[in-house]
Amino acid sequence: MIKTKVYHFHHGNGGGVLSVIKNLLQYSSSTLIENHVIHTINRDLINEYKIQNIEGAITEKVFYYSPRWNFYYTCKQLAKLLPDNKAIIVANDWLELGMVSNLGLQNKVIQILHGDYDYYYSLAKLHTKAIDSYIAVAASIKDKLQSLLPERKNDIQYLRFPIPESICSNSTDKQRNSIVFIGRCTTDKGYHLLPIIAKSLTDRKINLQWNIVGEPDEKKIYPWDSSINVIFHGLIANAEANRLLCKMQYFILPSIAEGMPVSLIESMKAGVIPIVNNLPGGIQELVSNGVTGLLVDGNKAEGFVAAIETIVHDKVAVEIMKSKCKLLVNELFNPVINSRNFESIYLLTASKPVLKKSAKKIYGSRLDNAQLPNRLVTFLRNILYY
Repeated sequence: MIKTKVYHFHHGNGGGVLSVIKNLLQYSSSTLIENHVIHTINRDLINEYKIQNIEGAITEKVFYYSPRWNFYYTCKQLAKLLPDNKAIIVANDWLELGMVSNLGLQNKVIQILHGDYDYYYSLAKLHTKAIDSYIAVAASIKDKLQSLLPERKNDIQYLRFPIPESICSNSTDKQRNSIVFIGRCTTDKGYHLLPIIAKSLTDRKINLQWNIVGEPDEKKIYPWDSSINVIFHGLIANAEANRLLCKMQYFILPSIAEGMPVSLIESMKAGVIPIVNNLPGGIQELVSNGVTGLLVDGNKAEGFVAAIETIVHDKVAVEIMKSKCKLLVNELFNPVINSRNFESIYLLTASKPVLKKSAKKIYGSRLDNAQLPNRLVTFLRNILYY
């Protein structure tokens, strides 16, 4: 039996994308598919990247590159990790799409749009002649992409992530008035609002146990008042984060843009009540205000304070909301069924007629020229830009 080789590309920044890849492979069930993973690492940003030992990956390789290189050289070196032009590329970021476009590779390509960001839509439009199928992770993302690429309407599918069942066994393990933030500690994720929210609640005699999971990049920029009980867990493994969720009562996400946040789904599966910015897309698909969480309009600190005040003393509402959260996401995010749906798209894409893809320079300056030696380009960039 000849299997379809599927290569999942990961840009090395971890987070939700890596969780999605791990879950897809862990729950892979098709005997017709062989999964492989390639981590693409900018060595100017990350000196060393460890193999993840992803369950279900036949091979897992790390590709280091430098932005100083001739981009054509980068693409050619990366392309050597593909066995042939029959391998399916699952693209999660720009580099693998740039490789296909700049070199004119004939491999079938599936782009996953992980968020309702201009970035993902720009990639989809820029590389439309290199992409065979699109997977949107929220219904609103699918609708928006279809409006941007009406001629590709039939190639765009909405699929839900495969998310494992919660490891939490006993709801009594939860610490009353505990709240957790999971994500990059940056302003785009709303981290700067957390100390303000916490202080305002404390002034109202509502004392929460705050838990911050993620790199505290902006911890010094946005200091916490000494009266706040806050634990910085740092960047921890997903398994450890899921164990922490078993103890949490509330999940807060004041992000300015999202797709279908994996951390939100994992939290709801653990019976953690979400208090989130009222963003269109995946959040509104999952969080019904007062039913499966609390939505805050305008993403203002005072809005989060008011939302928390409405629920924190209502034990009955808390228990009802927990139950409804778990019921909803367990139904929608079955890991076996959803992984199977992704695999159906892989096989469908593999069966599509072969379309000749022409090489098109998408990225690069005049130095990024297929005829220029990489050593020369790197030397010049070291002098000119570094």
